[in-house]
Amino acid sequence: MNGKNRTKYTLLGMLAIEPMSGYEIKKAIERSTSYFWSESDGQIYPALSHCVEKGWATCHEEGSKTSTRTKKIYKITSQGKEELRSWLIKKVQPNLLRNELLLKLFFGKNVKEQENIHHVRVHEKEIKEGLNMFLSIRDNLKSNHKNSPDLKYWLITLDHGITMSKAELKWCKDTLIVLENAGRIS
Repeated sequence: MNGKNRTKYTLLGMLAIEPMSGYEIKKAIERSTSYFWSESDGQIYPALSHCVEKGWATCHEEGSKTSTRTKKIYKITSQGKEELRSWLIKKVQPNLLRNELLLKLFFGKNVKEQENIHHVRVHEKEIKEGLNMFLSIRDNLKSNHKNSPDLKYWLITLDHGITMSKAELKWCKDTLIVLENAGRIS
């Protein structure tokens, strides 16, 4: 199953939380699943139309409080919930790992060691920032959504990011030790 086919499930999952416009779905994805699964505008809007065509979602126009424009609000249907449930119980498809840092380090003998060290230090800084953001998001979720039936599932996926970030920071530390000690691996 390719990524395009899974876009519809991302959208149905978001609509299972609450009815939203395409823009609101995009923003919800940016605040939540984009850390492990992203969708572009070019994927979202055609997939929303597909969901409506299939009867998995409905769409109605709603007036805006701040302008004369209307916005399309999408709502999941019972057929859409069944389609989402059907996908949720299917076997998870493996993802191919693509990591440019690891690719560059794999070929690292071709540059000065300082270049490799620089790449790892920049990555380490980004991971620390990401970890701090995840911790902040976790605090926000716990205080602002404590009664949501989705909370435990949101926290499970967030805890994955926190755990992976901590493991990645350990890997950075260990890698820097190897790189800074002229490549001696213990």
